[in-house]
Amino acid sequence: MTELKKGSRQEEKLKIISSVKGPVAYMMPDDIGKLVVRSSKISGYLPITPSYAADEIGVDNVKVLMATDNLIKFESFRAKGAIDVAHSHPDHHSVAYQKQGRVKMQIGKETFTVEEGDTYFHPMGIVHQHEALEDSVRIETKIFPNGGAVAAWNKLVGIDE
Repeated sequence: MTELKKGSRQEEKLKIISSVKGPVAYMMPDDIGKLVVRSSKISGYLPITPSYAADEIGVDNVKVLMATDNLIKFESFRAKGAIDVAHSHPDHHSVAYQKQGRVKMQIGKETFTVEEGDTYFHPMGIVHQHEALEDSVRIETKIFPNGGAVAAWNKLVGIDE
């Protein structure tokens, strides 16, 4: 592998990825700050309670795959029939790939049936809601254009740094 020149543009780009040093909720501690995160050591999914809906314990069960200051990528399991509270996020956009199952997805005023292999997007500030029509798994990337992804994620899942 080629060595990076100190102060180079590529070195600056890598700082964005490897700048996360603190804990990331639902991520293996040894994976924090890595440029490549090998297959997750988390054997299952861990239930989260989002800060916007304290009564939703277990609606989403997640494992974080990667975190930087500008994004969080995770895999999420949702059991058939589980519905989250309609909500929006003021600090990030989300892009999700439906890996398994079907979900009824409301984004703004539109409703979609998302099936295995589909990808969907809900922009920052847009109200959205998921209802699992079958046991389902999605891979989601939350993009924080203004940074602060790790602190926001930890707060969202109820863990303050």
